[in-house]
Amino acid sequence: MTNSSIETLLQEAGLWQGPVTLRPLKGGYLNEVILVQTGAAKLVLKRFAPETTGTLFPNRPEDEARALKRLEGLDVAPRLLGFWADASMMIYDYVEGSPWQSGTADVARLLLRKEAADPDGFRRVPLSPADIMAEGDALFARCNAPPPPRPAPRDLAPPARLSLIHTDLGPGNLIGHGTGLWIIDWQCPAAGDLAEDIYSFLSPAFQILSEHAVLTTSEQDAFWHALARPDLKARYLALRPFYAWRMAAYCLWRAETRPEAEVRDRYKVAYAAELTELDVQDAG
Repeated sequence: MTNSSIETLLQEAGLWQGPVTLRPLKGGYLNEVILVQTGAAKLVLKRFAPETTGTLFPNRPEDEARALKRLEGLDVAPRLLGFWADASMMIYDYVEGSPWQSGTADVARLLLRKEAADPDGFRRVPLSPADIMAEGDALFARCNAPPPPRPAPRDLAPPARLSLIHTDLGPGNLIGHGTGLWIIDWQCPAAGDLAEDIYSFLSPAFQILSEHAVLTTSEQDAFWHALARPDLKARYLALRPFYAWRMAAYCLWRAETRPEAEVRDRYKVAYAAELTELDVQDAG
């Protein structure tokens, strides 16, 4: 989009405050994200790629808009300022800061704030080990390389309550630090198990895919100390092998199908890292 077309959009939405300047932002692996400065105001314009299917991370503009509205006032996510469903485009407040680098306790406290959000109306994601592994089965079936051994199945009661979860909580989607830490890129939210968001933050694959070092034991200990929820830690530990097996499937599939060589290589490293969460080694 040009400066003039964005300026017209801002004027029609009542967001124009002066001359417009644009700067592309790093928007993950899929959508176009632009920093828009109009007068003294800084906004983010997000243009969505077509909705993805058959993946762990669907790209759903309407769901992101709904999530941002649901989270308003909780100091968790940026404020939605405009959404144009027909154009697959939205504008929200710009969050100052850089992607998360350190301070796992800050992430724990952020997740606790998020728990106040109502998950009703969002897509449901698997809660049981069997259903989580079934998603991994479907992904491994698309791969040329053979899958690693499956974790031994087990019965596990569903969580006492569902949470509004982000599902892709790597460092690249955490902006700022301390009490000013926010979660962005809510295009694949769900009603699910908070243990899944905990896993996506602590997981080596999510750290690697955000080009961050795998978390140390002390960093993970600081996270659990700040969370102060032994029930959630026990649930996470029970589910971790199944989430890891499914994420390994996703990484292997992406390592075989992404067009960019450097991205394929990153997924290969992430795949190998997830195998360590299974206590198995890649035989290939």
